[in-house]
Amino acid sequence: MSKQQITNKVGNKIEYNPNAKGYRYYVDGQPKTSATTEIGKRMDKGFLGNWYKKMRDESIKEIMLFNKTPIDEINTFIQKVKQRSDEKETWARDVGTNLHEWIDLYLKGKKPATPNSEPLKTMATKWLRWWKAQKFKVVASELPLYSPKFDCSGCNDVVVTKDKWNGQNAVMDWKTSKDFSFDQPIQVEMYRRFIEETTDFKIQKLAIVNIPKEPLKKVSMMVIEIDESYFKAFKAIRYLNKQESKFKDKLKKWKKENKQNV
Repeated sequence: MSKQQITNKVGNKIEYNPNAKGYRYYVDGQPKTSATTEIGKRMDKGFLGNWYKKMRDESIKEIMLFNKTPIDEINTFIQKVKQRSDEKETWARDVGTNLHEWIDLYLKGKKPATPNSEPLKTMATKWLRWWKAQKFKVVASELPLYSPKFDCSGCNDVVVTKDKWNGQNAVMDWKTSKDFSFDQPIQVEMYRRFIEETTDFKIQKLAIVNIPKEPLKKVSMMVIEIDESYFKAFKAIRYLNKQESKFKDKLKKWKKENKQNV
């Protein structure tokens, strides 16, 4: 997806670069965090994932040392495992990014060619078949958002409607994960609030669409009830993130004052 620049209804100039290495959102020239980043700090289990990798590598080394494998061979093998693991993670992330971009091009009438590589080709084909059957109408696709109220950004995948909905709109988000997860309804609920705060759209429905990488699994849509509890969850997440940041600052100061390196 290419860089976007828009001005929202309340006058904020939003720059969104999905390929940026650092901040993806700049509002009125200032970098802004996103709702997905805030949620991800508590939900993506990154710390546990890194801990698991460390335990995996240490266990491999212990077993190979026990079997009298030379240390250079051990470290070379562990490096290959790390490299392969990183490649698989990058591959999964790139598949999701490419599918999002392909869908956005399609919804904007660009008529993109069907991808050649798998599983992207099958995923795009499955999604297109599902989309045509749903008979949705696109209100806005890949809409960059910034909420002055929450000082937070995001990019909603799509807002849709149907003729029979009598003007009602739905926020939808595409997911390529293996299953639905608790962070997803929090995300679409916040997008709903961002949209209603800073655009002329009103949102009456929420949904998450899972587009699986597995060839035999079908596209599925989970309708999310608009529920105050998801908003409360977001506020709790931001509170915890803020308190964690304060603690890290205090810990850094304490270590400096006490000449600790732990």
